[in-house]
Amino acid sequence: GTSFSAVEYYREPKTGGETQMFIGEALWDWGIPTAVSLIEASQTVKLPLIASGGIRSGTDIAKALALNASLASIVQPILQTAVKGAKETEQKLSCLIEELRNVMFLVGAEKISDLPKTPVVVTGKTAQWLTARGFNLQKYAKRGA
Repeated sequence: GTSFSAVEYYREPKTGGETQMFIGEALWDWGIPTAVSLIEASQTVKLPLIASGGIRSGTDIAKALALNASLASIVQPILQTAVKGAKETEQKLSCLIEELRNVMFLVGAEKISDLPKTPVVVTGKTAQWLTARGFNLQKYAKRGA
């Protein structure tokens, strides 16, 4: 997920566009969070879902898969490491995979396909958003029980 508001915010000081910078800052948090998108989409359509916004870690990958994503795309941490070299990128990927394996162990998921069956407790702004939109979050919290 690219935040075009963030792009404008960081780009405009170099070009002198204060208005675009102001708008970029004002709309910084605009958009639908990935977790909300996954829950809404998975209950609306029966298509494979790809989680791509804000995925930064193995834990984020596990959460996305637990919220019914078929795939998770992780870009920023890989690109940040790729500029350092292939060895660093391979090490980063190994760490992400190991983190995902650890999270799976902690939630009792032997296979990736077990993650969507594990209980997920949705809290905070995400829970408020989804509750306001009429989604039953107990359905996620009581999975596998």
